[in-house]
Amino acid sequence: MTRQVGLSTIGPMKSITLPYGETIQTSSLPDNWEGTMIESSYQSEEKSFETMAEEALASPIASKRLKDLVNKGETVCLVFSDITRSWQQTHRYLPLLTAELEKGGVRSDDITLLCALGTHRPHSEEEKKTLVGPLYGKYRFVDHNCDDRENLVYLGTTTRGTEVEINRIAAEADHLILTGGIVFHLMAGYSGGRKSLLPGISSRKTIMQNHSLSLHPEKGKGSHPDIGCDKIEGNHLHEDLEEASDFIRPSFLVNIVPGKSGPGAVVAGHYREAHKAGCARLRDFFRIGIPEKRDLVIASAGGFPGDINFYQTVKSLINSCEALNPGGRLILTARCHEGLGNPLMEEMIRDYPDMQSRESFLRENYTIGRFIAYYGCEVASRFKVYFVSDMNPEDLVPAGIRCFTTLEGAVDACREDTDGKDLKFYLIPDSSHSFPSFETV
Repeated sequence: MTRQVGLSTIGPMKSITLPYGETIQTSSLPDNWEGTMIESSYQSEEKSFETMAEEALASPIASKRLKDLVNKGETVCLVFSDITRSWQQTHRYLPLLTAELEKGGVRSDDITLLCALGTHRPHSEEEKKTLVGPLYGKYRFVDHNCDDRENLVYLGTTTRGTEVEINRIAAEADHLILTGGIVFHLMAGYSGGRKSLLPGISSRKTIMQNHSLSLHPEKGKGSHPDIGCDKIEGNHLHEDLEEASDFIRPSFLVNIVPGKSGPGAVVAGHYREAHKAGCARLRDFFRIGIPEKRDLVIASAGGFPGDINFYQTVKSLINSCEALNPGGRLILTARCHEGLGNPLMEEMIRDYPDMQSRESFLRENYTIGRFIAYYGCEVASRFKVYFVSDMNPEDLVPAGIRCFTTLEGAVDACREDTDGKDLKFYLIPDSSHSFPSFETV
């Protein structure tokens, strides 16, 4: 079986069709526009998800098998992602982990399922049932609370000044096992691995101290140039996360790598080495080398749920712009039927007339939601964005983003703005997953 990602030349096209929510958007194109498709040609495993997980557990990376790491009478804290990461299908792989633990002699009463909520809201009982499936009621289930000071333990301070406080259950367990998913991350390079610990089960103060490293150390210079999707080397926010994880050294890691729909691969083993292997798999699946940047990209956020709101769509905005020349034009379809999707994001876009005032406020009042809004505005300020959505167009005016109700309208506006000249463009049908990379060629 092979997995390839790449480019495909598009012949002369009269029209294009892109995902839009649970529907599509279609537009005709000028005859003098020449396009190249950027799309993963990932092929799904000819194995079930359970088989992939079982094989990963049977042959862990740089580690003994989980059942050989634990002993009777020891306590285990099993960390997993919340309901917003449901693509990971925790209800299918968690039972394999608990079975492995019990083979090692661990009693069910000594296993705690700790959900890595970060700063997210707690779950309803129905959501808990959905998350852990057959394990519901059999094991202790705890939603992490980043503001519950009595149940947080201080581990130490990183060299970059992050005071690492994590959930007491995780800190006091004989074994901490991290699970989660690996996708490109706009600050840490990649999610998964150490991010289940921070922000997953850390205090609010710890989370904000670490994530504020996303800003340049000098005021007025905006975001730090070394953060971003697919950036690990020199990414000091990522390095801070790894240093924090070294304070506790989790016993084992299981991470899921996405395919085009649902899980595409599973890695297991040492908390650092298995994560590195998972990041490499994700790159193989979805990083596309491009020979040049272009003046126009036409992209979709991939439809629902990737375009449920603007908060989620910022990732697609950032990914798409990786293929653009400075000052280039982006036509992006994202239905965003829930609008901006975050009240702090709305405040950040609406209340500040320019990037300087946004940055000043953010530095004094940092939150993740505000930073994502800021980062989206910062990227949009460097390009000309034609945004096709169901949103109120007025919501994005302060960010300098022009809104359209149809892809056809956005294409017509772009053609008029470029005086009908010849254009070479990239077409990205799913920019929430596909990551164009100029430097890899």
